Amino acid sequence: MKSISISKLFLAAGLLFFSSCKKNLLEMSGSASEANFTFAQIPPSDTLPYPVRVRFTNNSTDAFLYQWNFGDNSNLNTEASPIHTYRTGGTYNVSLLTVGTNGNSTVTRTVTVTDACSNDFFSKLTTCTFADWTWSTDGDAIRVLSPDATQVFFAGSAAGCQADDIFRFNRDGSFAYDANGQTFSVQAGYNCVSPVPNATSFQVIARTGQRPQILLRAPTGVRPFLGTTDPIENNLYTVMSYDENRMTLRGVLEGTGGVLIEIKLRKNVALTLNDIRNLLTGGSSKSWKLDATPGANPIIVGTEGNPSEFFGGGALADCQEDDVYTFTSANVLNYNANGATLNGGNIAPNFNCGADRSFSGSSYTFGATTGGVAGLATIQLPGTPPNRFIGVTDVPAENVYRIIEITPTRMVLRAGNGSGVVFQFKFVAL
Repeated sequence: MKSISISKLFLAAGLLFFSSCKKNLLEMSGSASEANFTFAQIPPSDTLPYPVRVRFTNNSTDAFLYQWNFGDNSNLNTEASPIHTYRTGGTYNVSLLTVGTNGNSTVTRTVTVTDACSNDFFSKLTTCTFADWTWSTDGDAIRVLSPDATQVFFAGSAAGCQADDIFRFNRDGSFAYDANGQTFSVQAGYNCVSPVPNATSFQVIARTGQRPQILLRAPTGVRPFLGTTDPIENNLYTVMSYDENRMTLRGVLEGTGGVLIEIKLRKNVALTLNDIRNLLTGGSSKSWKLDATPGANPIIVGTEGNPSEFFGGGALADCQEDDVYTFTSANVLNYNANGATLNGGNIAPNFNCGADRSFSGSSYTFGATTGGVAGLATIQLPGTPPNRFIGVTDVPAENVYRIIEITPTRMVLRAGNGSGVVFQFKFVAL
């Protein structure tokens, strides 16, 4: 049977009505229709996010056609007493139009419904849109515990290629994993490997009187994970503690007789200057070297608008690959050339490995980036290059370095205040 739109039904009803009026207005009988309805949200599931469903009960009188507008830009509905699913909770103006033998009627009511964001943990996990979580920088971000959690078998921080992993939780229950280049794989012998597949969706199990739990779901053949790639029984993580920016999860390691693994995650939020300083120095002292990965193009030269305008990058010289720059929380920089330093354009013979120009105990100023140029923070070295430098000896004379990007394992520095030539460097943590 071909479908007939509600508008056509209303038109047909109107034509019949007015046709009868033309015959004899005195033939009109009955009362005008009176639209009326009640509603109730169907009790939600304890598995979040759940469908936001509302049952509408039609209490109209003297009506034989109905048109519902649910106030959420969904299609109109012609059922007498429909059940409607909203995509998100909120307040909606719902209208019911009825047609009777002696006239039409409309009623509008305000309908307020709740969704998974009414749950405190789900709200903090997703921020009711999406939220990115990464590893805590705590020294015990990973712990392996006895089944009764009374003994600690292992405690340590996230490995280098783990530390920048991003786990995204979306309000609609979808999930995304960004390895930022590599996954630290338990299955590959605790080594960094190419990013591995992960879950595509998640659910939060929220039962009264119990800790919330995160259940990961993945395509067939994919073993999902949060934090480490260890297989977890039933892909289920119990939330031991949480607030706006931190959570501690615990799962049962599969095939171990109940041994527990506990991981700490933090929300990946805008970094403060203190956060950046801690990433740069590791909280006390941290060493960095230029990224020697093939194709990394660790040094480029250009202008603020086009940092690779003059030189698009290439492989490092042998004597650059072992250069080590160590930053301390006391704002002191140490440079170890390990035998030789590459001469820049300011030292002859240019662009050749020359004398070892190591230095130590060089104080620097660390602060916010100013002047309307890119940068999360700024490192200002004293003196004029090449006595003190980062990356290459012939950086701009102002000897200022802006941190463009930084994670626990990677950093991008841009030398220069932006008014002239800039040098940009890619570093990796040691």
